[in-house]
Amino acid sequence: MPTVHLALPESVYNELKNRATELGIQVTDLIKLYIKMGLDKSYGSSLLNNETLTSLAKRVEKLEKEFRIRTTIAEGRVRELEETLRYIIERLETLEEALSEYKAKKLVEKGAYS
Repeated sequence: MPTVHLALPESVYNELKNRATELGIQVTDLIKLYIKMGLDKSYGSSLLNNETLTSLAKRVEKLEKEFRIRTTIAEGRVRELEETLRYIIERLETLEEALSEYKAKKLVEKGAYS
């Protein structure tokens, strides 16, 4: 992804930082939004920008919440699968031991009849 480096006056950066904090997003994301709005020519009154940014920030927050929920669910399922796999491995080892004992017993019985 191409990268653009900007030199901003401290006051401009502070304004961006404050606005990003208000919206609950990172400064870089706020700059991207401002650029996108400018390219889309959707800028106009500051009220429109604030409403648009607030709406976008809410959508981002909702997506982040959904992502956290789905991640938690996925992590739970991974733990369940790991537990199931451990159980299967333990059960397989038990069956292998039982089979070995059975074979050994049959060999002894076969040897006794020979």
